[in-house]
Amino acid sequence: MNKTKKYFFHAVNRKIEPHPDLKLNSLAKIKLSNIKKSDLFETLPNEFKVNWEKVGLYHPAGSIEKSDGLVLDLENGAYSLSNKINHLTGKEWIRFVKSWFIFDAIQSDIKEEKLITQKAGLNSEDHPATYSPTMMSDFIKFFTKEGEIVLDPFSGIGSTMVGCDRTRRKGIGIELNKKYFEITKLRTKQKIILGSSENLKELLKKNKITKIDFSISSPPYWNILKRSTGNFEKKRTSKNLDVQYSDREIDIGNIDSYEEFIERLSNIYFQIYDFLKPNGYLVVIVKNLKKDGKSYPLAWDLARKLTDKYALKDEKIWCQDKVALAPFGYPFAYTSNIVHHYCLIFRKEN
Repeated sequence: MNKTKKYFFHAVNRKIEPHPDLKLNSLAKIKLSNIKKSDLFETLPNEFKVNWEKVGLYHPAGSIEKSDGLVLDLENGAYSLSNKINHLTGKEWIRFVKSWFIFDAIQSDIKEEKLITQKAGLNSEDHPATYSPTMMSDFIKFFTKEGEIVLDPFSGIGSTMVGCDRTRRKGIGIELNKKYFEITKLRTKQKIILGSSENLKELLKKNKITKIDFSISSPPYWNILKRSTGNFEKKRTSKNLDVQYSDREIDIGNIDSYEEFIERLSNIYFQIYDFLKPNGYLVVIVKNLKKDGKSYPLAWDLARKLTDKYALKDEKIWCQDKVALAPFGYPFAYTSNIVHHYCLIFRKEN
């Protein structure tokens, strides 16, 4: 590209390039100026707004009349003005919609978590099932625009809230365990509510929250922390680490009945339905289980139950590749090491 400012771009052999027509470039400059003056400008990704002088107009076939794409970084693709879900370009969108992904804990997240928990006088491994703010950020960026409201009804030590910090979203977390609640308050300035999500509707109303744009959470996987396989409890007890989320009866992670657990967990997500915006998305990260030699299709049973209100749109399968494996069943019968989770994607459809 020469040093002359280019305002209009098209696709050549699937690559975004400046359009050579000077007249079309002049028309694109006018159209961009009108966008800057319109209400539409405030809905754009912040990166585009603060770098507006570098933004160009785009249409793959070079139609100025039909152009509704914006380009900033040519390698990153074009952002569509018709995008009602998120602030991603087409290339960023494609990267997310693959139906499975591999993600293991990354050192920068572990380091941040360790520093914060040490400030609270706790061990960074105290929470028995933490997950990554980096992974949550990817989901948040896909299902929301900057500035929108994200709810996590099982906040834990605040990974989703940190993900909101990183992506310029407004987070709301609900956490039952006061210790984890205090850790989250050290990690983020997002809204954290101490209480049981079984009282979600009451808690949100009390905090004057009337609408959310998206919800993502990883609930307790039933009472699997009491599992009989391996030496989970023995190892963690020897290190003075938590072996369950709490010892309170109202903690759904302590329910013994599988059927009751499914029912009560579903009721929490049904309460979220009333606050979720029309066509808003709900993501639940969960997996199928083995307990006392029996398999429980938790993800599938929960998905079936939640379709009483939500539309099940799809799933993303999260695979962990750096989990120590054990010879379960050897040498008598097949038993797998479960190292994948289902990220169940629902939508509120009116």
